[in-house]
Amino acid sequence: MIELAKRELIQIGLSQEGDVVDGTVVRQKKAYPVYDDDYARHVATVRQELDTRYPNLHLVGRNGMHKYNNQDHAMMTAMLCVENILADAKLYDLWQVNADAEYHEQGDEVSDEKSGSGLRLVPTRVDREPELASET
Repeated sequence: MIELAKRELIQIGLSQEGDVVDGTVVRQKKAYPVYDDDYARHVATVRQELDTRYPNLHLVGRNGMHKYNNQDHAMMTAMLCVENILADAKLYDLWQVNADAEYHEQGDEVSDEKSGSGLRLVPTRVDREPELASET
């Protein structure tokens, strides 16, 4: 698994031969977020630690964020994450996608708000070439 990952990183241009010096595969059966009384506190602790120590680590989707997201919300976190990476800035707070956790149709009540619980957006094709962040 590690050798496959190394080859694919080289193939897509994210690393060169010798960049990856070690790796570990952890297989966890049926890993899924556990919502107990301490869930929010535990997730907040992990988020704070990751934000502090690894500010360029981007968590997206159901498993990456350790929270339940519908498929469209998982895709939206990925798309907004790409926007953050390309801008080299935190334009969007991915943790606010689906923050209200209501799973019924909202009709046409969609907000363009970039942060807050209004991120109930539908992914659309990006037809423009994004400006790449400067390499400084």
